[in-house]
Amino acid sequence: MAMPGQLMFARRLGPTARLLIWLLVGLSFVVLDVRYRALDGFRSGFSLLLQPVREAMRAPGDVATEIGGFFTRHRLLQKERDALLAERARLLLDLDAAQDLRRENAELRTLLQLRARPGQQVVRAALLYKGHDWFSQRITLDQGAAAGLRSGLPVVDAHGLVGQVSRVYPRSSDVTLVSSPGHLTPVHVERTGQRGLAAGGGLGQLELRYMPAQTDIRVGDRLLTSGIDRMYPAGIPVARVSRVSRSRSSPYLRVECTPLAGLDRSRAVLLVLVAQPQVATP
Repeated sequence: MAMPGQLMFARRLGPTARLLIWLLVGLSFVVLDVRYRALDGFRSGFSLLLQPVREAMRAPGDVATEIGGFFTRHRLLQKERDALLAERARLLLDLDAAQDLRRENAELRTLLQLRARPGQQVVRAALLYKGHDWFSQRITLDQGAAAGLRSGLPVVDAHGLVGQVSRVYPRSSDVTLVSSPGHLTPVHVERTGQRGLAAGGGLGQLELRYMPAQTDIRVGDRLLTSGIDRMYPAGIPVARVSRVSRSRSSPYLRVECTPLAGLDRSRAVLLVLVAQPQVATP
């Protein structure tokens, strides 16, 4: 039974009518938005409300992109580091080679300035290798009998006496260093002219023997070959006095010397061809 004020046969709107109404409302909003921009405020507010949702939906993609970019940059940085390390190693090798060539060129220039004295000839030679053991006092050169070498010839570098040819082969020769134990070199003190014998002490050292206790010799004095043995030309630098000590139990001084030649570093040397003395026959 119908209540007071209520229609007896009221009917609801059908789906078609409701669709038409909503279409008219939507069309009205479109017209208002296009012509009068009436929905700009509503659109801005709705966009602001949806901003957190958009950020949350975009976060996984951003994280994945950042992680991928991190690994990519890490690989690129590793490759760049490896390339820089390789370039640094190459530059260090080039620097070492350049310094080595500069030192060798300096030695060669000094050797080229040496002039043979009258009656002497020189043969340039290069170091092939040093002795097989660490304490070896012998080197091998790349010149031999084919270049006119013979045993006993003095060998010098840009700074002084290196040693003496001890064995000759067709294309190479062995040189006993001036510091070899038992090797004796007649010398004289450049400052005073006092003569003596410089004996090899091994390990790149020399000892000036048989110098009386009253001899005038000082640290820093230079020793030159005296030429008295007719084997070494006179005036070749041999060593420099490094220490002078006196002993009450011995009438001789103990004089330690350091060779002037680069016994362990010279690569280019000269061999002095000295004319052998002629023995007069009756």
